[in-house]
Amino acid sequence: MKSQLNDLLMITILIAGIFLLFPGGIKQTMGQGDNNNDTATSNANSLTGNNTIVLNPSEVNGTYRWVNNSGGINPTLDITMGNEYQIKINNPTDEEHELIIENTENSKVASSEEIKPGKNTEFKLKANETGELNYYCEYHPETMKGIIKIIEPM
Repeated sequence: MKSQLNDLLMITILIAGIFLLFPGGIKQTMGQGDNNNDTATSNANSLTGNNTIVLNPSEVNGTYRWVNNSGGINPTLDITMGNEYQIKINNPTDEEHELIIENTENSKVASSEEIKPGKNTEFKLKANETGELNYYCEYHPETMKGIIKIIEPM
């Protein structure tokens, strides 16, 4: 009994310590069935080193969505004009997916290959001009979609 109380006390202290370290909280919505409007900037949440963007299919509340490394659902990706980005996708689901990136005139700019369950892929995206691009899954376009914002270099 005393051991269980000590364990509970340690967990409580650990959780309190996390809130002390991050007093502003984690500023990212995690999808509450709100028509896919969750956003997260790639600079903090999808990009890893060397201009790599990670997006993975995931089933969230019974619906497939794109999820980045930090849990952002269908994140808005902010990238810089003139840079080339490596997009990496790992498919842990039991469905096929394919990432399509289009401009605002619905012309394909880039795409992945078809990603079978349990497989992964990567491809390159060159940000040639400022503006917005749309991304979506070929097979789940209504629930797996987001925006890529291309900004001027600073």
